Amino acid sequence: MPVKKSRKGMIISAVVGLIVMVLLIWFIGQNAGEYSKAFTELGSIDTFWKVMIGVASLINIAIYPLTAIAAIRSLSYLHASLSRQAGFTLSNIIPGGGAVAVATQYAVLAKYGVPQARAAAAVSADAIFTYLFTLGAPSIAVTLLVLEGRSTGGFVTTAMIGLIAVIISVIVIVAVLRSENAARRIGDWAQKPLNAVLNKFKKQAPDLTAILVQFHDQASDLIKTRWKALTITNVSAQMAPMLVLWAALEGLGVTHAELSLVELFAAFSVALVLTAFPITPGGLGTVDAALIALLIAFGVDASTAVAADLLWRLGWFLPQLLVGALAVAKYGWDRKQGRHVSA
Repeated sequence: MPVKKSRKGMIISAVVGLIVMVLLIWFIGQNAGEYSKAFTELGSIDTFWKVMIGVASLINIAIYPLTAIAAIRSLSYLHASLSRQAGFTLSNIIPGGGAVAVATQYAVLAKYGVPQARAAAAVSADAIFTYLFTLGAPSIAVTLLVLEGRSTGGFVTTAMIGLIAVIISVIVIVAVLRSENAARRIGDWAQKPLNAVLNKFKKQAPDLTAILVQFHDQASDLIKTRWKALTITNVSAQMAPMLVLWAALEGLGVTHAELSLVELFAAFSVALVLTAFPITPGGLGTVDAALIALLIAFGVDASTAVAADLLWRLGWFLPQLLVGALAVAKYGWDRKQGRHVSA
């Protein structure tokens, strides 16, 4: 029976992926002229801005592991990098690779001497802070746009959904962290609707009560004592890719009159939500189409928006993907050699 369900899930995933790819190919075909212009624009970027894009890319890679160090102060930068960068690559190249990435981060931290409880707390805390910022960013962007007196367009719906989700999530997280009894009550209350939803998809629901109690046991002390460092590092890690996008737009000659920093943040924040819930590995195509459409909506020329997105992928996604692949290889080599290093 599990095999049939697994095969059915694989078939559905393959069909959805095929549909998405067909739509993307159609989209690119419909905008072939803009892509041609975009590649022409890429060749006209000054050397200074090419260097700045490279610097922004290095900053993004350098900041990313700091979230692990914020959670585990004794962790070395090298071991934090191996854990976080390996997780990034696996989550972006494997469809539904989030679970594999989390398991790999546990394994990497354990390999280099981090106790299981501390590793679980660190990974859980990082996931929570990332989730809250990702959903909350569009709401912040809409607020800033309103304060600037600019049109919020279709952002309001996205922002309101994100804001409601963040408020509910914060209430639940605070309650779970403060009390094990609250964790049990919330888990028991949410289990029935979760079962009802997943049963329709013929999937076994996880034991939500056990998960919340485990989260309380693992992460409560860590978040209470390290929430400032976790907030600063997670916000920095999430915002660093926007620095690459900013440098790309500057290099392409987009002025602040055409696109303000608030508008850039608004477009980026919506793309960030799609990156967190990708339809394709790494959100390739879907995230790009959304980001390009948003930049155009804010007044950026179509070919320039396409060129900026291409530079963003080349300056942010590809380098970090390669660094993560090296991290996976390094971990695999150390594991093969039987090395164990205390953190």
